[in-house]
Amino acid sequence: MIKLANPWFILIGLVFVLILLKKKAVFLGYSHLPLLDASGVPQMWHHLPSLLSAVAVGLLVLAMARPQWRNAVEHETFLARDILLVIDLSYSMENVIDFGTGHEPAQADGSRRIDIAKEAAHRFVEKRENDRIGLLVFGDQTFGSWPLTRDLDLISKKVDRLGSSFYGGTNLWQPFLKVIDHFREMGQSENRVLVFLSDGEAPIKETMRDSIVEEMKRMGIRFYLLGIELRPEDSDIFEIVKRAGGRFIPTDSPAEMQTAFDEINRLEPSMVQIEVRQNSRELYPLFVTAALCVMLTVTMLRHTFFLELC
Repeated sequence: MIKLANPWFILIGLVFVLILLKKKAVFLGYSHLPLLDASGVPQMWHHLPSLLSAVAVGLLVLAMARPQWRNAVEHETFLARDILLVIDLSYSMENVIDFGTGHEPAQADGSRRIDIAKEAAHRFVEKRENDRIGLLVFGDQTFGSWPLTRDLDLISKKVDRLGSSFYGGTNLWQPFLKVIDHFREMGQSENRVLVFLSDGEAPIKETMRDSIVEEMKRMGIRFYLLGIELRPEDSDIFEIVKRAGGRFIPTDSPAEMQTAFDEINRLEPSMVQIEVRQNSRELYPLFVTAALCVMLTVTMLRHTFFLELC
């Protein structure tokens, strides 16, 4: 849709166009009018310079009115992997880490589980370059914090803000369904990755586990579970890891985390096309260019063709 940002320029322009098109009274110093036709040049050619000048002024006026193409949509194509980052925000993630579990001593005393999850998430996002990452958080419900995007700084800022609020108990099956729906709706890359950060101590019904595994395999989703103080015997989520061909990485093992990140890096990116919406696209350069071309034409004609007519 084309709109004018400064429509009042049109009124000013009309005045100039009317002045240029105004017919001047001319005194003919000939006693015999047929002599004027002896040149064999049609009278319309004598009005062409004024007409073209009016067109040029009209184009410049339109340019000053700033025509804009609103809601312009462009398509951008690039190579990427589609990755969804899912972070547990249940009440248990507020618990302070038990350093007796062998957690790396680099962590400051009194760190909460969510703090460890955020640190791991930041470490992961920092190693992505051209990939698309989306963010989901969950407790007893799952919330879409941000859809798949190339703006990784935004994802980092979103992760920074986590930890001030928590949302009930741990509902492990719902985030999987949200992930599957999000990949189905927005995923384009052939390689789809789910990075799941949780303390994961919650049951998942067998029928639901079967459905989740089947969909993840069908959609080719690679599953990485980053566990915070999580042991394989604690949660049904490990059966999903095993059956979906996923991988469990303890967050207190930097070496294993780095290996998993390197593994994701080795996945071949594929072509992704996204819509880039712009609020408006300025069209005035087109009108300015057209006006200059018309003015150049008038100048050339005045010094060549019309010079011979005078």
